[in-house]
Amino acid sequence: TLFCAPQALLLAKLSGARSVLHIQDYEVDAMFGLGIGGGSYVRRLAFAIERWLLRRFDRVSTISSGMLDKARGKGVDGQRLVFFPNWSETARFRQVLRSYALLERLGVPSGARVLLYSGNIGEKQGLELILDAAQAYADRADLVFLIVGQGTGKARLLDRVQRDGLRNVLFAPLQAYDDLPALLASADAHLVIQKRGVADAVLPSKLTNILAVGGNAIITADPDTTLGRLCEEHPGIAVLIEPECVAALNAGIERVLGLPVRNNVALNYAKEFLDKERILQR
Repeated sequence: TLFCAPQALLLAKLSGARSVLHIQDYEVDAMFGLGIGGGSYVRRLAFAIERWLLRRFDRVSTISSGMLDKARGKGVDGQRLVFFPNWSETARFRQVLRSYALLERLGVPSGARVLLYSGNIGEKQGLELILDAAQAYADRADLVFLIVGQGTGKARLLDRVQRDGLRNVLFAPLQAYDDLPALLASADAHLVIQKRGVADAVLPSKLTNILAVGGNAIITADPDTTLGRLCEEHPGIAVLIEPECVAALNAGIERVLGLPVRNNVALNYAKEFLDKERILQR
């Protein structure tokens, strides 16, 4: 986390080493974007400390064009920036078939179509939106919303599912890494949900493996974000919808359920831009 940065800078100075900060999430932006930070003074202080730290590393790398732009906006010189995206071990996800045995183990009824969210269940995702959609599809016995993972927000979601009697929502714990390709290949739609306030502050890393397996993803993001530009530059790679809007999510679900099982645009993109060996060679 960013709290490790001062110690890293001190160690680099004492040992004469060069320092590299790799950014997966802009934690300060995400915190205030979600409205969980303090007042204006705390906000100014937090951003000032962040800027001070970023400018003192020899190199700053991050995972998307939008996040590189954000680093420039925080005063990092462009010559010190490095694009270092997340990767996928694409060979593991290629030509993986739907696993009926895995779905049965997770409690999915036979013949049901699966709308999958797999990943961290925290605050930045806004997963209540999935439950809103599930409520709208309560009379569709052929659709199941499957939420796989752990996180601080899981108990709240479980309480609401029980309170509202949402029998079309299933929960499962984090699955073994060996089962991940089969899990992703067994979904009819992938829900890549995040709140509007964290756009370009965090990038859902789960998307890399969804694309690698050729999954059909529904992404909540505004058009001017990194994910929005990805969908514009590679038509058909995913269905982009307005964040925090249940009507848009339901419309996205209908679109995705009408698509072929495997998304060739996603497969080709993953092969070209997300393969681990290609990224490391570059």
